[in-house]
Amino acid sequence: MEIYDGTGEFENGLFYVDTLAHGMKSSIGVLGYRNGAESVIFDSGMPNSAHRILASLKKLGIGHESIRHVLLTHRHIDHAGSASVMLEYLPNSFIGIHPFSAKQLAEPFKIYEGGKVLFGEYATPMRPVQASSIRALRDGEEILVGQDVVKAIYTPGHTSDHIAYHIPSKKALFCGDVIGAFAAQIKKVWPACMYPSFDYQKYETSMERIRSLDLTFIAFPHFGVAIGKDAKKVLDQSLATHKALERIVIENTGKLDGARLVQEVKIVLNEATAIFPESVRERAAEFMARGFIEGIRTQTS
Repeated sequence: MEIYDGTGEFENGLFYVDTLAHGMKSSIGVLGYRNGAESVIFDSGMPNSAHRILASLKKLGIGHESIRHVLLTHRHIDHAGSASVMLEYLPNSFIGIHPFSAKQLAEPFKIYEGGKVLFGEYATPMRPVQASSIRALRDGEEILVGQDVVKAIYTPGHTSDHIAYHIPSKKALFCGDVIGAFAAQIKKVWPACMYPSFDYQKYETSMERIRSLDLTFIAFPHFGVAIGKDAKKVLDQSLATHKALERIVIENTGKLDGARLVQEVKIVLNEATAIFPESVRERAAEFMARGFIEGIRTQTS
């Protein structure tokens, strides 16, 4: 399995951009796809990332006029944050998202408040997206890009509104956060199990759905692209990490009180916080630990 974790065209028509979120490399990435004279962007990064993303894509040959859609995987601020700003520079574009979150984009106060709890000073306010510019996407819906299609795949688990985007002709998937966060240098997948939205059972179901796809490229927002015939090994890595955490939770439930159990899970997840600014990492570990524990309890209740 090869890894791409820079900014550039890693396959004909497929572009990955490091948004340099929070002033960091390898924290949040977005994917671009160009077919003929039309293009699409997957996710929009943090609220202050739009200009950097669009400038990077333009240097790579994706002009503003060519972009027809900004397809969002879910409502979290690090994925949907720049959607409204992008539209100001993309005259031919719409925002695509799960129907549940369409209203939240039009009234983004809750998204911003949730983001501020986790990211603190790194979360800046979001502007509302006009309802007329939002396209609510059904499971299996096909979005035209030139003469090709991108398929919306409903993949809940990380959140209830999560969509991954499959480009069948390229054997490529922009997976959002449902598989987890990819530590490209060590080829390890960490759970993206944020409280309070993580659902373990739905994660497992979504993983089986992804496994059924023919994939050579799996692009992660956090962070990089797994490339090759064995790219789907990241699914095995993700499941293994989740199962290891599951054993810790099950073995210690009843033995440790709630606070101590959270601490045990936080220790395991400490490395997973490397994608966050240093001042946020302790809080991120807390959110992930609580999210995983609650996600397990939802499955077993």
